[in-house]
Amino acid sequence: MSDIAVHGPATLSELSRRLSLPKSSLLGICQALVDQRLLTATDGNYGLGLAIVELAAAYGRQPVRMSRVGVCVQNLDNPFFVAEIAAVRAAAAAQAVEVDIRDARQSLRRQAEQIDDLVADGVQALLLDSVDSVGIGPAVARSKDSGVPVVALNVGAEGADATVTTDNVAAGAMVGRYLAAAIGGRGRVAIVDGTFVTATADRVAGFVSALREYPDIEIVTRQRGDHSEASGRKLARRILAENGPIDGFFGINDPTALGVLKAVEEAGLPIPIVSVDGSQRAAAVLARGEGLIATAAQDPAEMARVGLSVAADIHTGLAPASRLRLLPPRLITPDAADYVPWDAE
Repeated sequence: MSDIAVHGPATLSELSRRLSLPKSSLLGICQALVDQRLLTATDGNYGLGLAIVELAAAYGRQPVRMSRVGVCVQNLDNPFFVAEIAAVRAAAAAQAVEVDIRDARQSLRRQAEQIDDLVADGVQALLLDSVDSVGIGPAVARSKDSGVPVVALNVGAEGADATVTTDNVAAGAMVGRYLAAAIGGRGRVAIVDGTFVTATADRVAGFVSALREYPDIEIVTRQRGDHSEASGRKLARRILAENGPIDGFFGINDPTALGVLKAVEEAGLPIPIVSVDGSQRAAAVLARGEGLIATAAQDPAEMARVGLSVAADIHTGLAPASRLRLLPPRLITPDAADYVPWDAE
């Protein structure tokens, strides 16, 4: 059959000459292959049969396994994104998938350029932890137009094929209720928010919704930072100076909350603080009882593993069961002795 595949249909005499086999032997072989639809016999010529054609067509339809993925994150100064990248690398290595990492350093323009570069470099899918959920939309569209699917991790990205993230509404709500109980269901609360991504918006929405259950709690201000410890400290100082007595703070993530804690300690005020992340530093502060009273823990490793699996499925033509995968958070308080932070060494 390989001779016919290379040279095309041939007579028994031609096959005998090319294969150096007697025609009497070839006749029996060819007839058996015709009976199995592996060859056809037309006007004395033997060609490839329908079974071979069907097999070749089916093989051509087989999906190509993903072998290279691009990963874009917001800022590798944040331990959450470091853990996310480490998990992607580990999951990809187990599947022999090459990983190309890009750090946007909190710049939307840089991240958009990195997406374009990764697509041009030939990645087969993108995992994207976006700097700006809406602003990154045009770059996502260009990637998809080039045939490279995009899976959003941690935060949503406009136009992404799928999103894998923490249930951030639930995370905000659980720390909101914990803070409300800690301050006796009454008082003045401040929110130190983050950048324009869905995760922070959802956390704030959950927090605000939970506090509606407490009519004697007032949210006096909501100020936007950049998710860093430095901005948390700066904004908390401003809030304390400009908004009068504050009875509780919500920091949008652990670095922000730890910055708020520094400002509170500098002012000598015993103000309880809650956050979202579940990092090692936050867990250590919680254990010491030093102002941070709760954090809603995420699981960046599971997020990365699920995201990579979804990207591989989409690349091979399988539609995700759901375009949004929400991973449950866990409330971590000073008495959560069994908790192992995701960035624990």
